[in-house]
Parts: sequence; structure tokens; C-alpha cells
Amino acid sequence: MNRIILFIACVLFSSSAFAQSKIDNILSAEHVSVPGTKISLVPPAGFIKAGDFVGFQQNESGSSIMVSEIAGAFSEIKPAMTKEALLSKGVLVHKTDTMTLNNLPATFITGMQVSRGITFMKYILAFGSNEETILITGIFPNAMQELGPSIKTAMLSAFYEANRKVNPFDGVDFELDVTSANLILSKGIPGSLLYTRDGNMPAETKDKTALMASKSISQVEIVDKKLFALNRLKQLPMEIEKIESTNEITIDGISGYEINAIAHDKKGETKKVYQVILYSDHSYYILFGTTNDLTTKSIEELKVAIKTFKRK
Repeated sequence: MNRIILFIACVLFSSSAFAQSKIDNILSAEHVSVPGTKISLVPPAGFIKAGDFVGFQQNESGSSIMVSEIAGAFSEIKPAMTKEALLSKGVLVHKTDTMTLNNLPATFITGMQVSRGITFMKYILAFGSNEETILITGIFPNAMQELGPSIKTAMLSAFYEANRKVNPFDGVDFELDVTSANLILSKGIPGSLLYTRDGNMPAETKDKTALMASKSISQVEIVDKKLFALNRLKQLPMEIEKIESTNEITIDGISGYEINAIAHDKKGETKKVYQVILYSDHSYYILFGTTNDLTTKSIEELKVAIKTFKRK
């Protein structure tokens, strides 16, 4: 849940200015199903299926529409969508509209953010049910305002099929073999794979062994890769007590760093931690295993599973 809240804080913001509207979409031949999600939308002209995230992109302009699904009622998640949370991330809020999208409560947010020295306009459409919340994020350069209307129209064309059977592996460009770790896939965020002993997140078993694997959703320039891996570990929702080792590693032909550490979660429980970050072009893969089993058994099982990482 901590990872979910952190994720929301990085992409959502709100304002005190509200407007009301109602949108009822009909699934059409122009709608394109977004792999790994229950969402279909009509992408703008010139946008193609994204390679590094779940959604669509226009390479020449650096614009994108990203789709995410979060386990949790919209009514419970919406309170985390505060102006202050995004202000701390450098986001300037312009406007927030409330609406109903296909009979579901929704919020459409307009803002601005600077990334890699470029000012981007950012649209966020958030809506959901009592079971899950959908986030659709549209980004385009501020200098290309003409893209705004078509991106907004595409986002508001979203059609949500609550009963659609979703294959979570369709939303990632990699695979893992967790057989030896005795883990079960958990419902998580498109673009990520989450595993626990019982398939629940968080696990309801005494054994809290878990594994998360995902790819960065934006291009980043990393000068010191070892330092980046260490800092990335410290961003996780737990207190790192001791870093036992940091080593270079190569998996599936991609180099990076592996870190072994001891940490405490927010309940004070001691955990063994194993993190691997693999750097690919301007993005990276992060594979993070943690367990409350303080013997070597579970952490070694996680290491074996992580080292089966393979790009599709």
C-alpha cells in the first residue's frame, strides 16, 4: 500500500476550482484496448503503442498517454490526491474538474511540470469504482499547445470494462520464473509484477516474503549508477539499517547493481532485502525482494527468481 500511495503522490494533484460534467462513452471500433488493463481509448492521430510503459506515445514530440490501475476504492485513494503532495514534486496546478465518466466518479486535473529542463503540460484523469482506481496521465511539451485538445479528447474517450479478463504479463516487456521461490502473482499496477506467498498485497500469511519487478516509466539520465541504486533503495517505505554489500551484476545482457541489506518496516519488523537495478538505454528495471525470514533460505530463493529476469 505504501508503494501505491507513493505512486499516486508522484502523478496526481488537485485544486479548489471545480466544474461538473457527465460523460457517457460507448465502446467503438476506434477504441484500442490498452494491454494489461481494463481500459480502451481512442488514441490521438500519430500516437503508437508505447514501448516503455502502458499506454501510447508520439516519439517526435515526446508526448504520451499512460494508463495505470490501482487496487483500492477511488473514494479511499482520492484523499491522497492533494495539491501539497504534488507541489512538493515541482508540479504547478492550474485547474481541477470533477465529473462523472460512464457513471463513475472522476477528476480531471490540468497542471505543469518541468522535466529534464523542458516544461510539460500534464493532464491527469482519475476515476474508479469501489474495487479499483484508474489513472490516465497525458503529457506534452508546453511549447506544443496544439496537442492538448487531441490528448484530452483521447483521455476522456476512456471506456472501462470492470469484468474484462486481464493478463498482467501483457503490460510488461519482461518475464520472471518465480517457481523456485514459491510465490503467487498479486494484483498490482500495470507495468509491474508483484508477488507474495499467498497472492495478496500485503500478504496475509506470517511469511511476508515478496517480490516486485517493474520498469521506469520515464527516461532518465543517470551519471553515477551505483549511487543511483543506493539512493533508490533509500526511497523505499522502510528504514535501511545496514547495507551488507553492493556489487555489479549482469542479467540478460544488461548491467547494473545488486544490493543486499537489512531493514525495518513501519511496524518495526526486521527484513532481509535484495535489490537489483538494471540499466537499459535511458530507462531502468528495478527488481526488489524482501522477506521477514531472517535465515538465508527465502532471500536466496528471491535471488534465484530475480536472476531469471529476461526481456521479451
